[in-house]
Amino acid sequence: MFYFLSIFIFLASLSAPAFGQADYRNLDPGRPITIEDAQPIEFRAFEFSFGSRYGRHQEGYELSFEPELKWGFAKNWQVGVSGERAVLDDGQRTDVLAGTEFHFLYNLNQEDFDLPAIAFRPELTFGAGDLGADHPHGAFKVIVSKTFGFNRVHLNGSYTIGPTEISGRGGDLVNRYLYGIAYERTAPIEFFVLLFDLYAAAPIDGGRREIIYDLGTRIQMTPTWVFDAGFFHAIRSEDLDFGVTAGLSYVFSPRSIFPKGL
Repeated sequence: MFYFLSIFIFLASLSAPAFGQADYRNLDPGRPITIEDAQPIEFRAFEFSFGSRYGRHQEGYELSFEPELKWGFAKNWQVGVSGERAVLDDGQRTDVLAGTEFHFLYNLNQEDFDLPAIAFRPELTFGAGDLGADHPHGAFKVIVSKTFGFNRVHLNGSYTIGPTEISGRGGDLVNRYLYGIAYERTAPIEFFVLLFDLYAAAPIDGGRREIIYDLGTRIQMTPTWVFDAGFFHAIRSEDLDFGVTAGLSYVFSPRSIFPKGL
C-alpha cells in the first residue's frame, strides 16, 4: 500500500501546480551515508525519494530498493515513512519485503554561533518477509550538527527497544544501537557536498558489533531534484564486505496547502 501511495502522490505532484526547494545538504539515513543531519525538510514541503543499495556479503550479495515519503507538517517537524524491498542471493535467490519504518523528526533548536543544531528522531519499524524482523521495534535517535564555514560535523546516537531477532532477520532498518560521526564539505557554487562517516552498530539479531565507514556525495541537479551516490566498506563485520548506493530525491509543495496571498 505504501508503494502505491508514494507513487500516486509523486505523480500527482508532477501534474499539479507546485513549488518547493530541495536542500542538497539535507542528509537522510543511507542517502548516501548512514549518519544524518539535524535539519528537517522545509515547512509544508513533501519529499519523495528512491534509493538503491548493493551490498557484497561473504556468501553472496543483497540488492535493496528503498522508497521514502516525508512531509514537513509543522515548523521544525517532519514525519516520514519508508520501505525496503530486497533481493538476496546467498546460493539461493530470494526476493522479499524487508520492513516498513515510520519516523518523526523534531529540530529542538536552530544552529547559532555557539550552539549546534539538535534534533530528536523517534522511529517505529515493522518487519516483513524473510529478512524483516518478526516483531515491531521502537527506536530513539539524538542528532547533533555544527557548521564551521563550508564544513559541517554530525553526531548520531540511537537505541532500539524490542525483542532480539533470530539470526539473519532485522534487515538494514533495525539496529540494537548505533553511534557515529560524519564530516561534510560543501561546495556551494557547484551545489554539491562530499561526505564521510564512521559508525558502529549492533545488529538486532544479536550479532557482533559492526564498524563501517561511508563515502558519498549529494548533488543538486535542479531546484527540486537531488542525486546522491555513495560507497561503504565494513572494517569489522561477520558478513558484510562492501557496497554502493545511489538515489534521487524530489521536493514539492502544492500551492493548495498554502494560505492565500503567499
